[in-house]
Amino acid sequence: MSLLARKPSVLGRSQRAQRDDRMFVVATEDRYAPAQYFKAIQESRVVITVLPSEDDRSAPQNVVDRLKAAHQAGVEAGDILPGDQFWVLLDTDHWVRGQHVAGLLEALRQARQLGFQIAMTNPCFELWLPLHHQEVAPRTVFGACAEAEARLRAVLGGYNKCKLKTAQFPKESIANAVRRARALESNPDSPAGPWPETAGSRIYQLIEAVQNRNA
Repeated sequence: MSLLARKPSVLGRSQRAQRDDRMFVVATEDRYAPAQYFKAIQESRVVITVLPSEDDRSAPQNVVDRLKAAHQAGVEAGDILPGDQFWVLLDTDHWVRGQHVAGLLEALRQARQLGFQIAMTNPCFELWLPLHHQEVAPRTVFGACAEAEARLRAVLGGYNKCKLKTAQFPKESIANAVRRARALESNPDSPAGPWPETAGSRIYQLIEAVQNRNA
Protein backbone atom coordinates (compact mmCIF):
# COMPACT_ATOMS: atom_id res chain seq x y z
CA MET A 1 0.00 0.00 0.00
CA SER A 2 1.42 3.40 -0.95
CA LEU A 3 1.81 6.17 1.60
CA LEU A 4 -0.85 8.17 -0.25
CA ALA A 5 -3.35 5.32 -0.11
CA ARG A 6 -2.64 4.37 3.49
CA LYS A 7 -5.49 5.19 5.86
CA PRO A 8 -4.66 6.90 9.17
CA SER A 9 -4.97 4.79 12.28
CA VAL A 10 -8.08 5.30 14.42
CA LEU A 11 -6.14 3.87 17.35
CA GLY A 12 -3.94 6.86 18.05
CA ARG A 13 -2.36 6.65 21.48
CA SER A 14 -3.51 10.22 22.15
CA GLN A 15 -6.97 8.73 22.72
CA ARG A 16 -5.70 6.81 25.74
CA ALA A 17 -5.77 8.82 28.94
CA GLN A 18 -3.24 6.39 30.38
CA ARG A 19 -0.52 4.73 28.36
CA ASP A 20 -1.88 1.24 28.99
CA ASP A 21 -5.59 1.98 28.59
CA ARG A 22 -7.35 -0.76 26.66
CA MET A 23 -8.89 -0.04 23.29
CA PHE A 24 -12.04 -1.75 22.05
CA VAL A 25 -12.63 -1.10 18.35
CA VAL A 26 -16.21 -1.92 17.36
CA ALA A 27 -17.48 -1.99 13.78
CA THR A 28 -21.25 -1.83 13.41
CA GLU A 29 -23.79 -1.86 10.59
CA ASP A 30 -25.68 0.99 12.26
CA ARG A 31 -24.68 4.59 11.70
CA TYR A 32 -26.04 6.28 14.82
CA ALA A 33 -27.29 4.49 17.94
CA PRO A 34 -24.36 2.19 18.87
CA ALA A 35 -21.78 4.99 18.64
CA GLN A 36 -23.83 7.17 21.01
CA TYR A 37 -24.51 4.28 23.37
CA PHE A 38 -20.92 3.08 23.72
CA LYS A 39 -19.60 6.61 24.15
CA ALA A 40 -22.02 7.08 27.04
CA ILE A 41 -21.11 3.87 28.87
CA GLN A 42 -17.35 4.12 28.42
CA GLU A 43 -15.44 3.35 31.59
CA SER A 44 -12.15 4.61 32.93
CA ARG A 45 -9.05 2.89 31.54
CA VAL A 46 -11.06 1.89 28.45
CA VAL A 47 -11.46 3.56 25.08
CA ILE A 48 -14.34 2.30 22.93
CA THR A 49 -13.96 3.39 19.32
CA VAL A 50 -17.01 2.71 17.15
CA LEU A 51 -16.71 2.46 13.37
CA PRO A 52 -20.24 3.18 12.15
CA SER A 53 -21.73 2.38 8.77
CA GLU A 54 -21.40 5.13 6.18
CA ASP A 55 -22.90 5.59 2.72
CA ASP A 56 -25.30 2.69 3.37
CA ARG A 57 -22.40 0.23 3.42
CA SER A 58 -23.97 -1.90 6.15
CA ALA A 59 -23.68 -5.41 4.70
CA PRO A 60 -21.76 -7.83 6.97
CA GLN A 61 -18.81 -7.95 4.57
CA ASN A 62 -18.59 -4.15 4.59
CA VAL A 63 -18.60 -4.12 8.39
CA VAL A 64 -15.81 -6.69 8.54
CA ASP A 65 -13.81 -4.87 5.86
CA ARG A 66 -14.09 -1.62 7.85
CA LEU A 67 -12.71 -3.30 10.95
CA LYS A 68 -10.01 -5.04 8.91
CA ALA A 69 -8.85 -1.69 7.51
CA ALA A 70 -8.74 -0.14 10.99
CA HIS A 71 -6.78 -3.10 12.31
CA GLN A 72 -4.28 -2.96 9.45
CA ALA A 73 -3.79 0.78 9.88
CA GLY A 74 -3.25 0.23 13.60
CA VAL A 75 -0.66 -2.46 12.92
CA GLU A 76 1.22 -0.26 10.46
CA ALA A 77 1.21 2.68 12.88
CA GLY A 78 2.24 0.56 15.84
CA ASP A 79 -0.85 1.70 17.73
CA ILE A 80 -2.19 -1.70 18.82
CA LEU A 81 -1.29 -2.59 22.38
CA PRO A 82 -1.68 -5.87 24.29
CA GLY A 83 -5.26 -6.24 25.47
CA ASP A 84 -6.81 -4.25 22.63
CA GLN A 85 -9.80 -6.02 21.10
CA PHE A 86 -11.61 -5.80 17.78
CA TRP A 87 -15.33 -6.54 17.63
CA VAL A 88 -17.88 -6.98 14.86
CA LEU A 89 -21.45 -6.07 15.86
CA LEU A 90 -24.10 -7.32 13.45
CA ASP A 91 -27.87 -7.70 13.34
CA THR A 92 -29.53 -10.87 12.11
CA ASP A 93 -32.40 -8.88 10.55
CA HIS A 94 -32.69 -10.07 6.93
CA TRP A 95 -29.06 -11.28 6.74
CA VAL A 96 -29.97 -14.74 8.06
CA ARG A 97 -32.51 -15.41 5.32
CA GLY A 98 -32.34 -16.51 1.71
CA GLN A 99 -29.42 -15.54 -0.47
CA HIS A 100 -27.94 -13.29 2.22
CA VAL A 101 -26.88 -16.20 4.47
CA ALA A 102 -23.85 -17.24 2.41
CA GLY A 103 -22.42 -13.72 2.45
CA LEU A 104 -22.99 -13.41 6.20
CA LEU A 105 -21.26 -16.72 6.94
CA GLU A 106 -18.28 -15.78 4.76
CA ALA A 107 -17.94 -12.43 6.52
CA LEU A 108 -18.05 -14.16 9.91
CA ARG A 109 -15.43 -16.68 8.77
CA GLN A 110 -13.09 -13.88 7.75
CA ALA A 111 -13.65 -12.04 11.03
CA ARG A 112 -12.77 -15.12 13.08
CA GLN A 113 -9.73 -15.82 10.92
CA LEU A 114 -8.44 -12.35 11.74
CA GLY A 115 -9.03 -12.88 15.46
CA PHE A 116 -11.96 -10.50 15.70
CA GLN A 117 -14.73 -11.07 18.24
CA ILE A 118 -18.34 -11.25 17.02
CA ALA A 119 -21.52 -10.17 18.80
CA MET A 120 -24.76 -10.58 16.88
CA THR A 121 -28.22 -9.44 17.94
CA ASN A 122 -31.53 -10.96 16.83
CA PRO A 123 -33.11 -9.04 15.26
CA CYS A 124 -31.11 -5.80 15.71
CA PHE A 125 -29.36 -3.45 18.14
CA GLU A 126 -32.75 -2.13 19.28
CA LEU A 127 -33.30 -5.44 21.10
CA TRP A 128 -30.32 -4.74 23.36
CA LEU A 129 -31.60 -1.39 24.60
CA PRO A 130 -34.90 -2.42 26.27
CA LEU A 131 -33.03 -5.12 28.19
CA HIS A 132 -31.79 -2.29 30.40
CA HIS A 133 -35.38 -1.88 31.60
CA GLN A 134 -37.27 -5.18 31.31
CA GLU A 135 -37.08 -8.86 30.50
CA VAL A 136 -37.67 -10.27 27.06
CA ALA A 137 -39.31 -13.69 27.22
CA PRO A 138 -37.09 -16.56 26.04
CA ARG A 139 -37.83 -17.82 22.52
CA THR A 140 -39.56 -14.56 21.57
CA VAL A 141 -39.42 -14.04 17.83
CA PHE A 142 -39.34 -10.63 16.18
CA GLY A 143 -40.21 -10.86 12.50
CA ALA A 144 -38.15 -7.77 11.67
CA CYS A 145 -36.20 -4.98 13.29
CA ALA A 146 -39.26 -2.73 13.04
CA GLU A 147 -40.97 -4.95 15.62
CA ALA A 148 -38.04 -4.59 18.02
CA GLU A 149 -38.07 -0.84 17.51
CA ALA A 150 -41.80 -0.74 18.27
CA ARG A 151 -41.13 -2.67 21.50
CA LEU A 152 -38.38 -0.21 22.39
CA ARG A 153 -40.63 2.79 21.78
CA ALA A 154 -43.26 1.24 24.01
CA VAL A 155 -40.71 0.79 26.80
CA LEU A 156 -39.11 4.22 26.50
CA GLY A 157 -42.08 6.25 25.34
CA GLY A 158 -40.23 7.10 22.12
CA TYR A 159 -37.01 6.42 20.27
CA ASN A 160 -34.85 8.34 17.82
CA LYS A 161 -31.69 6.48 16.85
CA CYS A 162 -30.13 9.71 15.57
CA LYS A 163 -30.51 11.37 18.97
CA LEU A 164 -30.26 8.59 21.52
CA LYS A 165 -31.28 9.67 25.00
CA THR A 166 -28.34 8.04 26.71
CA ALA A 167 -29.67 9.02 30.15
CA GLN A 168 -32.26 6.28 29.61
CA PHE A 169 -29.44 3.72 29.80
CA PRO A 170 -27.51 4.64 32.95
CA LYS A 171 -24.46 2.61 33.81
CA GLU A 172 -26.21 1.08 36.79
CA SER A 173 -28.71 -0.55 34.41
CA ILE A 174 -26.06 -2.32 32.35
CA ALA A 175 -25.77 -5.24 34.76
CA ASN A 176 -29.49 -5.90 34.30
CA ALA A 177 -29.11 -5.81 30.51
CA VAL A 178 -26.24 -8.30 30.69
CA ARG A 179 -28.15 -10.59 33.04
CA ARG A 180 -31.27 -10.52 30.86
CA ALA A 181 -29.31 -11.11 27.66
CA ARG A 182 -27.51 -14.07 29.22
CA ALA A 183 -30.87 -15.48 30.30
CA LEU A 184 -31.92 -15.63 26.64
CA GLU A 185 -29.07 -18.06 25.87
CA SER A 186 -29.24 -21.73 26.77
CA ASN A 187 -25.48 -21.68 27.38
CA PRO A 188 -24.45 -18.03 27.86
CA ASP A 189 -20.78 -18.78 28.55
CA SER A 190 -20.45 -20.62 25.25
CA PRO A 191 -23.52 -19.88 23.12
CA ALA A 192 -24.27 -22.23 20.26
CA GLY A 193 -24.46 -21.12 16.66
CA PRO A 194 -23.12 -17.90 15.15
CA TRP A 195 -26.19 -15.89 16.22
CA PRO A 196 -29.20 -16.22 18.54
CA GLU A 197 -31.93 -18.20 16.80
CA THR A 198 -34.65 -16.25 18.60
CA ALA A 199 -34.63 -12.88 20.37
CA GLY A 200 -31.24 -12.31 21.92
CA SER A 201 -28.19 -10.08 21.94
CA ARG A 202 -24.61 -11.17 22.42
CA ILE A 203 -23.55 -7.61 23.10
CA TYR A 204 -23.38 -8.83 26.69
CA GLN A 205 -20.13 -10.57 25.71
CA LEU A 206 -18.59 -7.27 24.63
CA ILE A 207 -19.78 -5.57 27.82
CA GLU A 208 -18.28 -8.35 29.93
CA ALA A 209 -15.00 -8.04 28.03
CA VAL A 210 -14.91 -4.31 28.77
CA GLN A 211 -15.70 -4.89 32.43
CA ASN A 212 -13.02 -7.59 32.68
CA ARG A 213 -10.38 -5.41 31.00
CA ASN A 214 -7.95 -5.85 33.89
CA ALA A 215 -8.51 -9.60 34.29
